[in-house]
Amino acid sequence: MRMQHASPQPRAFRFWIVGAVVACLTFSVAADVVHLRNGKTLRGEVIKEDEEFVVVRVPYGEVKLRASDVESIDRQSAVEYHMDLGRQMLQEKQFDRAIRVFEEAYAANKTSPEAKRVLANAYSTASKQYRTLNRYREAREVLEKLQKLDPNSELVAHSAASDLWELRKLEQNLAQKMEEARATAQAKNWTLAIAQFEFIMSLSPDARATVSADLAQCYVGRASDEAQAKKIADATRDIENALKLDPTLADKLEKFYTSCALPAVLVALEHNDLANAQTDLKRVLAFAPTNRNVLYVAGRLNEALSQIPQAAEYYARALGTRVGNPTPEFVADLRRKLEADLDIHQNLWKVDTSISEIAGYAAATDGPAEKLETENFIIMHYNKNLADHVAETAEYHRTRILSELGFSTSWKGKVKIFIHRSQVEYTTRTGQPEWTGGCSKYSSLGGQITELQIHSWQTSPRLLKSVLPHEITHCIVYSNLPDPGNLPRSLHEGFAVLMEPPFRQDYFNDFLRSRMKSQDFIPLTDLISARDYPKDPEFFYAEGFAIIEYLTKTKGLPATTSLIKDATTPGYAAVEILKLSGAKSLDDLETDWRAWIMKLPETRGLVDKPAK
Repeated sequence: MRMQHASPQPRAFRFWIVGAVVACLTFSVAADVVHLRNGKTLRGEVIKEDEEFVVVRVPYGEVKLRASDVESIDRQSAVEYHMDLGRQMLQEKQFDRAIRVFEEAYAANKTSPEAKRVLANAYSTASKQYRTLNRYREAREVLEKLQKLDPNSELVAHSAASDLWELRKLEQNLAQKMEEARATAQAKNWTLAIAQFEFIMSLSPDARATVSADLAQCYVGRASDEAQAKKIADATRDIENALKLDPTLADKLEKFYTSCALPAVLVALEHNDLANAQTDLKRVLAFAPTNRNVLYVAGRLNEALSQIPQAAEYYARALGTRVGNPTPEFVADLRRKLEADLDIHQNLWKVDTSISEIAGYAAATDGPAEKLETENFIIMHYNKNLADHVAETAEYHRTRILSELGFSTSWKGKVKIFIHRSQVEYTTRTGQPEWTGGCSKYSSLGGQITELQIHSWQTSPRLLKSVLPHEITHCIVYSNLPDPGNLPRSLHEGFAVLMEPPFRQDYFNDFLRSRMKSQDFIPLTDLISARDYPKDPEFFYAEGFAIIEYLTKTKGLPATTSLIKDATTPGYAAVEILKLSGAKSLDDLETDWRAWIMKLPETRGLVDKPAK
């Protein structure tokens, strides 16, 4: 989901505390050298200087210094600076960044043979590295740039053409394997098709985006067969495999998944195996926290744990009533009513392997949007059934997210949730790209939030499961920031994904590990300083979540939320992240962070214990 600032506060520069930032710098590339009166130096490109301030561009953003703190500046030309910086990045095998820097140097002086030669060398070197890593798309892109850079050079033309021919052969071979796997899937030979698609994904990171949905459908197909054969645990595992690969299946698979996953909890309860019952229920409850069957089983578990008030709360939520006096007799009465509603008799559970179609939410009323108002939301909609589900889900997640993040209050007034009729209407009204499933917007005056909005559309495939908790998290974070514009976009997205269900987090972690194996990564300095989404937004979400998850797992969530509470000045994040992590520099932190990511479990499937 993407954040859209309806009324952004104007900020010309990023402001940093001078002493702290200088201490964080680790790069040694030649550049303008700014000598400070406190004896420290700052290397970068001086892009603006006046009587009050000196603004220096560094690899992770911009540093704004008071002119009175500057002793002197040793200057270097912009072209020289970019050439030196690019050479260092090329040496460190940061090819994407090196190419970008060399392109800037060449654009600044296209008559320079040296700038052209160095850029051509960067393209050639990067293409070889990308081919070694099977990153075919990026290899092709830089080779095509190389051809355009020097079209009159016979040597360049021959070399690039030869390399492009080899790439096309590799891509054709990959495409052929995809067609073979799809034919196997068409024949419903699910296990073989799964093996074929898994092999294809191992060949190139480019293949993941193309075949992950196919692979997910194979897991769903096999899960359906397993459920019919009463192999319920195996079906549960395969449904979770599918969700990890294609999160857009979430709303469709709710009925199927809960029908397969909940019987294991009931069996554990019958054997008084409360530990396994809690483990099995946790992921199901995170996936479908308002599902009546899930709430019923959660009530049963809490009864077994002698947690009577909690059991009463689950049963009451499922029945749409309020808890009275939570005595054992009252809870038993609630349970009997709920069992009658759900048609449950003597623990017999009806396994429903049907796959719901969210097209059921496509029906829309004519005329203006109708309004459904709850305690904390105003829902503008064209489908009453969907609006009721949105209302229940939104109120639940608001309470949960506030509790988990440790905030006592959310926002003033009510958040408006606009559920547009279609994706076309959503993108037209909001200006958001098609890859977004929803967005949040805020208006502010004097640094204070004046209005919050959430936008999505009726058949957005993850609307109830992850779009709503994601965007509600954005709204809560906005409302608890000292200034809503100070938190880096990547960290904003990281906190939002942290509050989504586990299947979405597993999807991003799996994606990130896959890209890291091919040495594809957004450097931490770039991630923190980014003001907009890159051309591959999946990277941005994955890494934003990964850094927040890393800090949460190593330092605790209360400490990590200090990044929200301490966002008092633009550009504060690098210093605060270092302080929180205890690392000496962003480079050291990135090394530790990347090693931690690669140690995360890689096994396919979200169920920790083996299938029974």
